[in-house]
Amino acid sequence: MLFNNKYSGIDFREKRVTFATVRMDKQLPVLQEVYETELTDSIVVAGKVQEKGLLATSLRSYLQQNKNVSKHAHLAIPTQHSLIRKINSLPDVGEPELAKLLHFQIGESIHLPFEEPLYDFVKIGSILPETKQETSNDSGEEDEFTLEELTKSVEKELQGPRSEILFFATSRQLSEGLLEVCEDAGYKPLTAELRALALQRLLMYTHPNWLKGTEMILDVSNDSVDIHIFKEELIVFSRTMEMNRNDYFNSLNSASEDVLSFNSDTFTVHEEIAATTERPKNFQEDAYLDDLLNEIQKAQNFYRYSLGERDSEFDRIIVTGENTKLIFSRLVERLPNEVVQIDYSSIVDFGFMQHDLLDSCSVAIGLAMRGNEKGEKKKK
Repeated sequence: MLFNNKYSGIDFREKRVTFATVRMDKQLPVLQEVYETELTDSIVVAGKVQEKGLLATSLRSYLQQNKNVSKHAHLAIPTQHSLIRKINSLPDVGEPELAKLLHFQIGESIHLPFEEPLYDFVKIGSILPETKQETSNDSGEEDEFTLEELTKSVEKELQGPRSEILFFATSRQLSEGLLEVCEDAGYKPLTAELRALALQRLLMYTHPNWLKGTEMILDVSNDSVDIHIFKEELIVFSRTMEMNRNDYFNSLNSASEDVLSFNSDTFTVHEEIAATTERPKNFQEDAYLDDLLNEIQKAQNFYRYSLGERDSEFDRIIVTGENTKLIFSRLVERLPNEVVQIDYSSIVDFGFMQHDLLDSCSVAIGLAMRGNEKGEKKKK
């Protein structure tokens, strides 16, 4: 039996699937090829995989027509159907004990937006209890505390060390639906993970000095924008912003400059206009960029003020995704942060010819780089 050294990555987008095949050469990844296919209908609707048969047929077609593709595949969980949360309310114990505690707290003190959650976690540290500082009172009078302040003070003193964990969750129904489709198409899925973690793997190989501070990844597609924030190589924020580029085309028969129309009546018109030409003159680029910059600012503010990182400054913003070339130069002009693109030269050889698809397939590439790693059984 020949040793398998090729692995595929499959990323499911709104109406698009991207693929990547990586050959592991002495544990070093070498990108073999990338591919994307467009679908007529949305892959996931209301948290469920739609038209499984048609999707499986599309995946099978690519596998059968290309002998270079590996059946051993790693899958991506769509960002909009996943959750990342930092939890620091559990006692400072080992991961086996934490797994048992989480099992009992899911649905009780830890509420998730999935009926049947599939979850995992990693312990990233321990939090020691605050020590009470002795303060002197020059007046000789004792400090007065309200009952609420006294209660909080006693609780802090009684509270022992706590675990700091990163908690990941998604829908079991969605994950199993994607797994079923891939198996029906002839693939042998090994793992499923978040898009953000696939991009992290890619970046830590191609740019080992990145993600060490506080950094943002923008994964920009035609239908949406994934925003991921990393701090010291740990994912702390991941969210999908629905921003469809077709919504920024004016009707050819309309003189109005108002392009922020999202109702269903105008969406069809916009979509028909977008389909008639690749670069229509009436595309509202500034409006699109303004909204994208607004979403970036919202994510930064949430990180600073809701996650308690008020003093954090973003070292760089990394842009990837199918629309990288369309927006990169404008983001460089309008953002105060360093804005960068991924350099793929360390994972491609001289014969590689699909450079124009690299950013579109960046998540799939990061997935395929996972190699022979297989799923763990920690998930519940």
